[in-house]
Amino acid sequence: MVAFVLLGMGLSIVGPALGHLRGRAGVGIGASGLLIGGQSLGYIVGSLIAGRFYDHGHGHRVMVRAGVIGVAAVTAVSGLHQLWALVVVFMIIGLVMAMVDVGGNTLVVWSQTPERVGSSLNALHLCFGIGALVTPLVVAASIAMTGGLMLVALVAAVVLVPMAWRLQRTEVPTQRTAAHGELRGADSDRALVLVCVFFFVYVGAEATFAGWLHTYAAETGLGADGTASLLVSVFWAGFVLGRIIAVWLARVLASSTLLVASCLAATLGAAALGFGDGSAAVVWPTTALVGMLLGPQFATMMAYGDERLRLSGASTARIVASSGAGGLVLPVAVGLLLDRHGAGALPWMATAASGATLVMALAVIRVGRHRPPVTSMNAPVT
Repeated sequence: MVAFVLLGMGLSIVGPALGHLRGRAGVGIGASGLLIGGQSLGYIVGSLIAGRFYDHGHGHRVMVRAGVIGVAAVTAVSGLHQLWALVVVFMIIGLVMAMVDVGGNTLVVWSQTPERVGSSLNALHLCFGIGALVTPLVVAASIAMTGGLMLVALVAAVVLVPMAWRLQRTEVPTQRTAAHGELRGADSDRALVLVCVFFFVYVGAEATFAGWLHTYAAETGLGADGTASLLVSVFWAGFVLGRIIAVWLARVLASSTLLVASCLAATLGAAALGFGDGSAAVVWPTTALVGMLLGPQFATMMAYGDERLRLSGASTARIVASSGAGGLVLPVAVGLLLDRHGAGALPWMATAASGATLVMALAVIRVGRHRPPVTSMNAPVT
């Protein structure tokens, strides 16, 4: 759980720090999007190489080492002024945070009974939201006090200590055996592909909104850096609230129902933000609402995927890599569009991304309903 607080911090630094880093490097909005893209590229690479470590039982050791490297990389940011160097450092942050992400999801799934996976994953991702919630405020305070991100690195180091202590004293979970009723063969392959595409568009939507929200607030006249950072924190506060609610809802609703409802409502919420046309009376509550509705989607789809596919470290790594690809492609593309059309177009781009998430959720559920029939060859042993 503590590891995902660190993960939330590591993956959400770039958004609220973007204006500061853009000024330091002397580049425009479009070019600064390379920082988001660089982090996402590192995240993809880290995801692709992480799975085999967890499948071979090295999970806790990998997570601790990744955390140490992540803290060191955030520390290095304060001494850099060239865009290329900042991109490299954020690639490293993305790479090691992907290893924490793959490990956290995989080990929690393996350590829980199937009926508890949904609520446990939502609790895990709630911790991610807590880390993401406090980060914009810590980033703003760090820039004001130190002129860089040294305070952020210090806070991350403080979080890392209990994470390392706990993991070193906990037995590493192992992969569960397959159960009757899960998808097999071509159905399994098709479902995994669709799940990966879902995470591509979902994380793209989340990263687009969270990564460019600070810029949206500053460029549309909602307030200066402090106000813009506060708006990002409001988004993450809604995100955390959504995951708190989802911990309970996952126990009383089918994961497919919770997933579709949150995807549909998030799409409508992003559209409402667009119709608000930058009005502060609309932006503040709607931003919190969109965050709340986006919050449950990652863990809920992960739980639904495990119900049908029995996730391994390798398959979780593919899912996390797809997430990183979405976080790379969509925010960078949106950054170029914002450079051309203005920051006010952000809500409509978020609406389109959330709508695509809804479409993919429905596609995954449609395939997931096909289960192999019970025969003498596959009937469960009693």
